[in-house]
Amino acid sequence: MKVTPLKDVKPYKSGWKVHVKVLHSWKQYNPVHGDTLEMVLSDEAGCKIHASCKRTYMESKGRLLPVGAWRHIQNFTLSPSTGMYRATDHPFKMSIIQNTAITRSPLINEDMFLSLVDFQTVLSGSLKTCFLIDVIGQVVYLGDLETIQVSAKPRMKVEFTLRDMNDARVPCCLWGKFAEILYEGCSKDEEGKPICLIRFAKIGRFRGELQITNAFEASLLLINPDIAETAAFKQMFVDEVKPLAICEGRDEILDLEEVKSIQDKRGKWMLFPKRTIHGLLESTQVEKCLVECKVNAIDSDCGWYYFGCCTCNKKVVKVGTLVKTIHGKEVTTHLWWCEVCKDNVSNVSPRFKLHLIVKDDTGETKLMLLDQIAKGMIVESAATLLNGSFEELEDPADLPDAILAVVGKTFTFGISVEKEHVLYGSEIYKNSVNLLDNEEHIEGLSTPSTTPSTKKKGAWSDPPRDITSTSKNLRSKTIKVEKMSDLEAEAGKKT
Repeated sequence: MKVTPLKDVKPYKSGWKVHVKVLHSWKQYNPVHGDTLEMVLSDEAGCKIHASCKRTYMESKGRLLPVGAWRHIQNFTLSPSTGMYRATDHPFKMSIIQNTAITRSPLINEDMFLSLVDFQTVLSGSLKTCFLIDVIGQVVYLGDLETIQVSAKPRMKVEFTLRDMNDARVPCCLWGKFAEILYEGCSKDEEGKPICLIRFAKIGRFRGELQITNAFEASLLLINPDIAETAAFKQMFVDEVKPLAICEGRDEILDLEEVKSIQDKRGKWMLFPKRTIHGLLESTQVEKCLVECKVNAIDSDCGWYYFGCCTCNKKVVKVGTLVKTIHGKEVTTHLWWCEVCKDNVSNVSPRFKLHLIVKDDTGETKLMLLDQIAKGMIVESAATLLNGSFEELEDPADLPDAILAVVGKTFTFGISVEKEHVLYGSEIYKNSVNLLDNEEHIEGLSTPSTTPSTKKKGAWSDPPRDITSTSKNLRSKTIKVEKMSDLEAEAGKKT
């Protein structure tokens, strides 16, 4: 029987014969047919089609279709391709049936048949989001590997930014095993410039902004793939010396790429209306707004840092210190208990946790800044300020000068007023990004400190005496300023 190109197959008959390569496969659950084997096939011309094999035929036919193999497939049915997660733009979807014949092909062709989309096209919003796409870029900003609760089950999540050859940048978010693969791959990249290829990625929206994410198990993630595009990327940026900035556990100042990320986010937040502190506390509608306020004092009663597990990024509690003598030298290991990992861990890093008392002409309130936000305001990292110490805080009033430096400065915070605030009176706000007071402050974040950090006695220096007592009642709400998604916020209410 004559081989037909994939572009020419139609549903009016099942007696087709095609010559294809299995590009990708995954298993998924279908409410009607149960477990199915899903595949993306391509012919020699690069035309791709989505194929499906029911559980009934997985053993007899599915095993004959390994990823990377070329096969002749004869006799199959076709139906219209629909849904919000279409792996190809082919108008029809192939189904393996009882009399489908699958035979080997002698052809050897390592072509991945990529259909890469440039980031400008993605960001233009012109693409149909029901079609999955291929994207490749350099990871220039990598967020924390987080574990959050989704439908009462823990899931891994990581946010990051990719840039293409034209330096266009697109925000991304991966879930589950894809988040772990990306984070581990980027951490092991020796050059600090990992190239990330995401095949069959989903174009989504989070709080109105476009982002790239994985389409459940249908996506495929490769770090530094051995393809021409990867070599081109590395050659393009060969003169750059700045490594990838990983948010947690670093001992240095903000990377220039991270500073650019802060600037980009600031530009987007400037589109939202400004509110006073009084207006924020009295808000009766779900919205995003900007609140400009002055840091009037620092509440030191809760300390300014904590130690987080480098595996799950959750807070740990110190349980002891182990001292061993190795080759005549004493080696000290600090042990911590991680409630998430359910184990004693030693790989931890310090993170910021600041409580700022802020005010404007209409009132005052308290903001809690976790590491992701605080490190955008403090010119030195928490690890640098502790100078290698793994001891827990003894004197909460003994604050480093780098932290006290924010007192008296004015910042603009972008804050999301959510449903729980309007309907249920929640007094904790989740902030997506803090906007710095001026350009000079951002430039300061990218300038290395040449002198060791010092600590200054006292919780703050400039504020009036009547607000320096942190035990004094404030007639205001406590606002938690933190980078958190809607799912994370929901998870936070369950913990």
